[in-house]
Amino acid sequence: MKQRRFDAAWAALALVCLPVASLAARRSPIATNLAGVADWTTEYPFVNHFKMARPWFSANASHWEDTARPLLLDSSGHVKALAPGQYARSVLFAGSPPDPGLSSKRFVVLFSGSGTLEYGNVQVVSRQPGKDTIQLKTVAAGQDTELIFIITLTATNPANPLRALRVLPAAGGICAGDPYKQVASAAACNSSTLYRSYAKAHAEILFMPQFLAGLRPYRMVRFMDWQRTNNAEMQRASQRAFERHTFWTTDRGVPLETMIRLANTLGVDPWICIPHKADDQLVTTYAQIVKSLLAPRLRVHVEYSNEVWNGMFSQTQYALEQGTALKLDSDRYTAMAKFYSRRSQQIFAIFKRELGGTRQLRRVMATQAVVPYFTQQILSYGDARRSADLFAIAPYFGTTLTTAAQAAEVKRLGVAGVLAWLKSPAGAGGRPSNAVLGYGSLADVDAAVAAQVAAVRPFGINLTSYEGGQHLVAAGGLTWDAQLNAILDAANRHAGMKQVYLQYLSAWRARTGQPLTHYVHCDRWSVWGRWGAKEYPSQPRAQAPKLDALLQYASANPLEP
Repeated sequence: MKQRRFDAAWAALALVCLPVASLAARRSPIATNLAGVADWTTEYPFVNHFKMARPWFSANASHWEDTARPLLLDSSGHVKALAPGQYARSVLFAGSPPDPGLSSKRFVVLFSGSGTLEYGNVQVVSRQPGKDTIQLKTVAAGQDTELIFIITLTATNPANPLRALRVLPAAGGICAGDPYKQVASAAACNSSTLYRSYAKAHAEILFMPQFLAGLRPYRMVRFMDWQRTNNAEMQRASQRAFERHTFWTTDRGVPLETMIRLANTLGVDPWICIPHKADDQLVTTYAQIVKSLLAPRLRVHVEYSNEVWNGMFSQTQYALEQGTALKLDSDRYTAMAKFYSRRSQQIFAIFKRELGGTRQLRRVMATQAVVPYFTQQILSYGDARRSADLFAIAPYFGTTLTTAAQAAEVKRLGVAGVLAWLKSPAGAGGRPSNAVLGYGSLADVDAAVAAQVAAVRPFGINLTSYEGGQHLVAAGGLTWDAQLNAILDAANRHAGMKQVYLQYLSAWRARTGQPLTHYVHCDRWSVWGRWGAKEYPSQPRAQAPKLDALLQYASANPLEP
């Protein structure tokens, strides 16, 4: 099997970089989703930052983008040749506001082959054959600033194309055996032979120490967004992401091998999602990669797609069509739920076969938190109760604001009032405590969780979470309401949000006894949501009340594996 070739190399590397599994992480009551890898996100997982850059796009001297002339690329995403007057362009660290920790930071740009690179919005410190050094600069971006790093390939030699471009921190590295701590030089290691600089050992050091350290408190990591699960078109094994690919920001997502390496490094369980159109060979390939690479002490959580019930994603339409075509039920939405159950069971069977049993396998089905009817339909279909180990929901609190009345109510309440609403008891007869805002208080969520616990109980399956946390977001015609968004931002940054989270986590644990899988660990907030427990990697814990709550709760409330 091809994957076995990875084992020898990475087993040797483990002696240098991989720590023993953290007992604290294995007993943690919290898990997390990771934000998707993109040029504009504020999580920087990889030592080679170019992996998260925007894929090359065609440009020219007069236009930012040249849509009339597609680029000629090889199978890894390298530019093979440029047409006369054509450029290839990419960007990194886009978006505002920027992470203050990146300000004035220096990077080295390494490359092979022959060509010409030009850089924008940075200071070029030095140029050498195959190696440039640049320093980031803060630039204006509307009413804010950003650190967008523009990389433009203006010429390349078709006989020896410029390729294998890497963007690495110019200074620092790690001491072998401690991948969680960045050090400035060899002097910080017990022996100079233990020092691994980013610039020289980037083939060995895959993940940034700050990224790894931030994930240590979690017992499990869900890779749904790393995999670009929503609206995925991937069907065959040949279409998947490979580690040799120049960019991990395409529709293929991050390679599964990289996700398993991260799980092994952290000593935590990985949670992976199978694309909704995946054929059996792609599923088999995924299972074989897991078998080949996953550390023996860890278990992979496997889920079919993501939120197949959610009409905003193409996987819902696909399941509706498949369930209807198979005549699984006269009601199309019930047929959708049954198709989801059917395909999940088929995927679980493939993983069980390839892994030689379920010792390293946790089979997860999921549905909408407030619809126990779907739970019952999914678990009643076929052999679901014996095929699944866990049933997951996303017990978010807060709400998606879509009406003028809701916007007016939030503006009337203000930050303090919104936080008070979240902690308010249920109204008479179990109705929402705020008739205008509707469902969204902790009491509302607790009632929904209780209903789902009751729904899964007859099937002998535990209820867990695939996502969770706050869900304060404006949508539709309210998306760009500045006053409304300012209140939602301020509520998320308010010290009182920590107490809301602590109450929420305690209630979830009391109902289910399962870890809460937060969405997400780190990501820049925007009008599209305030999902990150912290907003950027260098943000102090004291300025991130959601993260503070998660960490405090984790340290005080261990949960046995």
